Amino acid sequence: MLRYAAQEPSVEAVKEQPLLRKYVEQFGRSGDCGIVAMLNEQAIGAAWLRLWSEQERGLSYLDNQTPELAMAVLPDYRQQGVGTQLLSHLIELATPQFPAISLSVRAENSAIALYERFGFEKSLTVSSKIV
Repeated sequence: MLRYAAQEPSVEAVKEQPLLRKYVEQFGRSGDCGIVAMLNEQAIGAAWLRLWSEQERGLSYLDNQTPELAMAVLPDYRQQGVGTQLLSHLIELATPQFPAISLSVRAENSAIALYERFGFEKSLTVSSKIV
């Protein structure tokens, strides 16, 4: 899923980039939270949060209390509400734990409209949503 979240051409391309790999390495540590959309026992999408320290810093690091969102839906399942469901459930899980969520999105990413519907706000550096 990280391959699709980062819009990379292959899993190998993700593995070659330490900045991307750290979004999933040792997942399950304190501050990590995620959900997977399944269809017929196949993962078709995932959304996860990772809480960074100032030393680690993800692409949209705000502070030590604000996790960063990563999300992907397999191409064949986009525009069918999967991303909406994932984001809705993840925000519901995150609300009791975190004051906000941040994310980094490429300007050409079609999911920007989805994030804006959920209250994320554009900024030159980081998009965030208060939960």
